[in-house]
Amino acid sequence: MALELNNYHAKYFYDPVAESFEQGFWDAVKQKKLVFQRCTECGEWSHPPRPMCHKCKCQDMEWVESSGKGKIYTFVIFTREVHPMYRVPYEVVVVDMEDEKVRFISNMIDTDPDEVYIGMPVEVEFVDINDEWPLPWFRKAK
Repeated sequence: MALELNNYHAKYFYDPVAESFEQGFWDAVKQKKLVFQRCTECGEWSHPPRPMCHKCKCQDMEWVESSGKGKIYTFVIFTREVHPMYRVPYEVVVVDMEDEKVRFISNMIDTDPDEVYIGMPVEVEFVDINDEWPLPWFRKAK
């Protein structure tokens, strides 16, 4: 089943409030691109976005587009409604991104809950939440 939105409530999805160091992520999402921060000094990847590198403390971070491929690190299946916008059952997954060595929390699309497993190869797909916002979700890799 995967995540299905109740469109009545989805229209109330609001613009994310971003700190200045997060703005590049949300700008890319609006363009249906998945990007992650990389330190220009030591090359360390970072997610969620930070104002400086957690490894070398350099404040010069760049945004690099992701291939969008990864494997499921862990997941949970919600069978009780926690918000009227999300119809149950649906999955929340933590994806180990293939190239960037970061983990990303998202949802699955076009996948039944009993098909999801740890180590499952997945790829990003952007789903329009409303007229202004797509969000990066994942599907089984082809």
